[in-house]
Amino acid sequence: MFSKRYGYSSINEVVLREQMTHEIENAICNCFDDFRYRVNNYPNYSTTDILFLMEGYLWRYFLNKRMSSFTSYTNVFSAFILECNNKWYRKLDIIEYALAYLDSLTDQNSFLKSEIDILTKSLNYEFNRLNYAYRIIDNQFIEVTSEEEITSIQKAIDDCKDTVREHLKKAIELCSKRPVGDYRNSIKESISAVEVICRKKTGEDTLGKALKHLEKNGIAIPNMLKSAFEKLYAYTNNEETGIRHALMDDDGSYTPGSDEALFMLVSCSAFINYLNKK
Repeated sequence: MFSKRYGYSSINEVVLREQMTHEIENAICNCFDDFRYRVNNYPNYSTTDILFLMEGYLWRYFLNKRMSSFTSYTNVFSAFILECNNKWYRKLDIIEYALAYLDSLTDQNSFLKSEIDILTKSLNYEFNRLNYAYRIIDNQFIEVTSEEEITSIQKAIDDCKDTVREHLKKAIELCSKRPVGDYRNSIKESISAVEVICRKKTGEDTLGKALKHLEKNGIAIPNMLKSAFEKLYAYTNNEETGIRHALMDDDGSYTPGSDEALFMLVSCSAFINYLNKK
């Protein structure tokens, strides 16, 4: 856009964090309205009734209100998003609640699963269009800086199984915790995902040993890349960070931030994708 190319917009206006503008609120409601329209026009009564059930679920378990007062169809979701007094992170919370509930029904309805995928992609498209610093991955919000990062994280989750996937999903959950993420433990989960896949490929009992023996198991890795992850592993084992071990003092000499946790999540996901190709 002209204003961005010629410097008439500040960086804070280009990337929006820890807030929610009216434009973003309207975009969110539009995405859910489109979802509502598509589902309501699907020729299946049980599917159209899902939206009523979702509103009731939000009314009871998110707003913690009496079901006896939920007597008719009201757009609980849109009303909450557009309410000025609600905190921005609580508005993200209700989106996660809604997506989690809808996702719980997908085993019974393949049409609904495809529609939720469309809804999620539409939300992420709008967040990107409006320069919002959050995206939805695995029905949870995470702060990101590029679409490539989203793709890398999602690919690692989709391509891995069991423990590796669970560590990555937990890293996302901790990183996206509101109002303040648990960044130290998110980093721990990210490096643990790498440790699990390396141990599976080598049979070693620690990541440090596994990195040294990858080549013996037919996995050739450039020395600089292997050295980089050995250093990242050493960083997570540093007693001062309290990431892999308990902090040595009450205050903690170092507290990781969101940028650091995201860096580790993206880096570990990318390395896992790299190993999966070997």
